[in-house]
Amino acid sequence: MINIFLIRHGKASSGWNSLDPALDSFGEQQSKELIKKLLNYALDSYDIFSSPLLRCKQTSLPFSRFSNKKINIERRVSEIPSPISDLNKRVVWLQRVLPLNWSELINDKDSLTSGLNYNLWRSDIMDFLYSLKNDSFIFTHFVVINSIISFLNKSEKVVFFNPDNTSVTHLTFDGEFMKIISLGEQSITKVN
Repeated sequence: MINIFLIRHGKASSGWNSLDPALDSFGEQQSKELIKKLLNYALDSYDIFSSPLLRCKQTSLPFSRFSNKKINIERRVSEIPSPISDLNKRVVWLQRVLPLNWSELINDKDSLTSGLNYNLWRSDIMDFLYSLKNDSFIFTHFVVINSIISFLNKSEKVVFFNPDNTSVTHLTFDGEFMKIISLGEQSITKVN
């Protein structure tokens, strides 16, 4: 039985209108405080994975340094791809699609026009999780975490819950079945 911990990145210096923001000073502090929480779950053998985006790498770095383990960059836990390159229009698209279900997002006019395959994006995330062999700490994003939880709950919602910055969602995997042990702390603040 392996434990999988999905950690949402710390507070970023900007939100949806930026492609790859760094952590702000509060997010940096959150990432340092996160070490104590993660050590409660860390056993002898575990791996650390991070989305290639800066806010996730920066959130994982203090834990990586403290545990003296390398960060494995994993593109499959990167943020949901946007069909829109204009950052201001991307904000409008995200506001429109996050309340939808996955079928509606997939059939959204901008999604269809872009040719992005959101079923493949979701499938790649789950394939990665099913490939894990050790306890794993995965530093990732709001929609990635929601995609996983919706899949495991057999829900069509794009947003199943609102994981807060540096929240830890705990799953287990026995080689055949994946199970949700606990959802991370939730936030009522906006996604960034």
